[in-house]
Amino acid sequence: MNLRTKMQQDIIEAMKAKNQQKLEVLRFIFAQIKDEEIKQQRKELTDEEIVKLISNNIKKLAEANELYKKGNRQDLIDKNNQEIEVLKHYLPKQLSDEELEKEIEQIIKDNPDLVHPGVLIGIAVKKLAGKADNSRISKLILSKLKK
Repeated sequence: MNLRTKMQQDIIEAMKAKNQQKLEVLRFIFAQIKDEEIKQQRKELTDEEIVKLISNNIKKLAEANELYKKGNRQDLIDKNNQEIEVLKHYLPKQLSDEELEKEIEQIIKDNPDLVHPGVLIGIAVKKLAGKADNSRISKLILSKLKK
């Protein structure tokens, strides 16, 4: 079952369970998926494209939390954190630090002629899309290259 279908089923379940907050988050993301499909003039987005869209939303919510902290708005921070938890459910399992380190070491080993961190980060982000946060990837690559 693809992510789009799973999300549709979860929307129905949230309606039946009267879980208003989860329903709002899922409807919002599903509307974004439909908008993107219309923009691209395609029938359905792939799971990878949906994961990217969800990751971008999580990133925006986390950035908003930083602003809310400065404004002392704990109520909005809590709301965003709840939305992030709902969205994380649709992302692939995140790599542990050890697994991420092994993947990064393999990417560096596979590309010995590339010493520019930006290029290696680009390769790693593409390969590990959705499995690890981009900031974790870049920090790890930069620390490995300094050694």
